Amino acid sequence: MRNGYTLVELLTVIVIAGIAASIGMPLLTKSYPQRAVRLAGDQFVSAHALAKATAIRYGRLAELRIDAAGRRFWVEVDTSSTGVVRKDTIGPIRSVIDGGLIVSSDRSLLCFDARGMPSLRTGCQAANAVVTFAMGNSARTVRTTALGKVLR
Repeated sequence: MRNGYTLVELLTVIVIAGIAASIGMPLLTKSYPQRAVRLAGDQFVSAHALAKATAIRYGRLAELRIDAAGRRFWVEVDTSSTGVVRKDTIGPIRSVIDGGLIVSSDRSLLCFDARGMPSLRTGCQAANAVVTFAMGNSARTVRTTALGKVLR
């Protein structure tokens, strides 16, 4: 009785694995841009919700900053209790520079008041923003309404 495999059996398995990989790889590489733009859009929606929740939690203006050129966005709020303005970043700075993702936005600063409603205080822009994430033939647009609702 022999233990192990013959050379013919090993070559057969390698050939079958190669054929499966050659069929599967194009499908995987095609799905990457779609997955990347979907993830970036979802991260933006999460940051938008975080900005609203942060404004309510701290009872003061929260800012959702969008740096389209730097392909990142984040939430800031004044967390001081002494009256001296000290802005802190709440949550992560979302950077979507992975794999050539392109970000475009018609707004750079969305603000929310203590009720979680959009605010136009000094420096803040209208809440009806359009943010687009694109890579290759895939794109995802996230729109926000004047009342701060997210539309995908």
